[in-house]
Order: sequence, then C-alpha cells, then structure tokens
Amino acid sequence: MQNSFWKKTSRTRQGLGVGLGATLAAYAISPYLALWDIDRAMKGNNPARLVPHVDWTSLTHSLKEQFKPPAPASDDELPDFGSSFAGNAISNAIDTELSPNTLMTTAHQLMPADASMSSGGGWPVWGGLHAHFVSLNKFEAQVDQPGQTPFVLHMKFEHWGWKITRFDLPQSAPRP
Repeated sequence: MQNSFWKKTSRTRQGLGVGLGATLAAYAISPYLALWDIDRAMKGNNPARLVPHVDWTSLTHSLKEQFKPPAPASDDELPDFGSSFAGNAISNAIDTELSPNTLMTTAHQLMPADASMSSGGGWPVWGGLHAHFVSLNKFEAQVDQPGQTPFVLHMKFEHWGWKITRFDLPQSAPRP
C-alpha cells in the first residue's frame, strides 16, 4: 500500500512539473506571437486586429510625454512664448486623433520604402530585430535602422495578453 502511494505522488509531481514547464514555455513564447500578430495586422492593414494589442491609455500618455515641448534649462527662465500653447495643442491632438486607423496610417508612413521586402518571417530586411524580456511582465522589441536610433516597441503583459504601452520613434543617430 505504501509503495502505491509513492508511485501516485511521483506521477503527480511529474505531471505538475510537465504542466509548469508547458505554462512557462507558453509564457516565454507569447510576446513573440503577439509581435507576429501585430506584424500581420500591419501587413494586412487591419486596425481591428491591432486593437487588442494596444493599451490606449498608456500609449496616449507616452506619446504626450515624447512630444511635450522641452522644459526651460533653469528654474529662473520662463518657457518660450507659445510652448504652453503648443504643449496643450499636441496633447489635445493626441487625445482626439489617436485611433487604430491613425496609428496604422502613421506606422505605414514611418516605415522605410524598402520595408515591403521582407525576410521569411515577415520582419523587414532593412534592420535587425532584437527582442527580449525587460522584466517578468515587460517585453521590448527593437528594430535597427541604418543612420538612426532603433525603433523600440515596449509591451506589457496585462489582462492575459501583451499590449503595446509605448514606442520610441527613430531619431537621427549622433555622429561619433
């Protein structure tokens, strides 16, 4: 009787180990599947397919931060004339115009002309893709572009899926 108890326990532990391993493997692969689905949405010009992969609140906030006019260099300086107005105008434009369709249109305009050529996986040949976990629930994908800083896509695991929370647009690379 005691021998059969240990066999059942061993099988249970083995089953739990296999289940845990499968769960971890599925989690590790899931951001790459989300990137693939985002790529399919972009290539197919399908905003509805893109919507579940975007955290609109976080993306709106990060875009406002990226396009906010620079603060004065010191506390004694007043901001340039119109910078407050420009900041409010940009913030309002992001609030009113950011939608799946405008995001899709903007992304297509940002892609280089030779991005239509692709490698076997659908990722553009014009740069290398580097993707990695930043933390347990954050993932980052970078696309290198010649002469510019990389395009960086930030994703976060929330509500049982990977969502785009921010992206860093390419800038002209500083000359060494």
